Amino acid sequence: MSAAVTWLQNSLGIDVTGEWARHINLNVGGTLYTTRRYTLRELKGHRIFGPILENRAHRCEDGSFLIDRDGTLFRYVIGYLRDGHLSVPDNFAEWDMLLQEVRYYDLPGMEKSIMERFEFQRSVFRRNLPHGVYVWWPPASPQIEEKATVASGPSGRLAATPSQPPFSSSPPPITDSATVRCATHGAAAVRDLTRGLEREDMATAAVGDAATSSSAGAASPSLSSASLPVRIVPPLPGLTVEAASGRRVVFRESQVLQDLDQLVTVLLTAYGFSIQHWDNERGRVLLTLPGLM
Repeated sequence: MSAAVTWLQNSLGIDVTGEWARHINLNVGGTLYTTRRYTLRELKGHRIFGPILENRAHRCEDGSFLIDRDGTLFRYVIGYLRDGHLSVPDNFAEWDMLLQEVRYYDLPGMEKSIMERFEFQRSVFRRNLPHGVYVWWPPASPQIEEKATVASGPSGRLAATPSQPPFSSSPPPITDSATVRCATHGAAAVRDLTRGLEREDMATAAVGDAATSSSAGAASPSLSSASLPVRIVPPLPGLTVEAASGRRVVFRESQVLQDLDQLVTVLLTAYGFSIQHWDNERGRVLLTLPGLM
């Protein structure tokens, strides 16, 4: 092949000799794939596919090139090499294995596509959640509710929230270099922890009630328990109890949750928890991930 023909074929992608149209048979972990050489045209000099294009790679008895990797997952790799798009089924669950294969094949573009997929981010997010979570949002007294209403304006909502959608069902963004880390607690451990918190909170409320009842002109005793902060145990990524009031929860640093119903809605839709027990009178809810209790 002359230098001019080689330049036209390699630089401009013009198949002068018909070389790119020829077939290549790949035996990946016992699964046979057939594609045109054109599919691998961008991988000249590649650690794995370069030798195949140059006919230097190991061949099987039938003449196919052997790649000793997962034959099933390679279908997504060859699909990406064909059209540059990541295509997986809606119920695809083997994200970790696919990412491992893609890194072996040294395909940074495909790796980036996986990392940006919502389904992959959700799988990593769910995997790092605790098995169970206990939330306690002490019911507010009339005095507290009145103050909150005045502070939030005539509409009863914070000024920062009207333009925001009610809730987003997507988890906080996840990157490979900063994967969400959250200690994994079994459901039994969460139940034990809730009992301890309940005893602690009841003792705190009792002290507050005694103090308010002994002072002249004090507010209603219910005010002491209502002033206790919201509890989320163990803490969850993306949810923060507002430090100033202790009575509001911020979701994803932008959406303010102002009551227990809103908080539970987020835990169900964005985090995938299921309700195990709801004590509406005390504002206490125990939630777990499905299948773990």
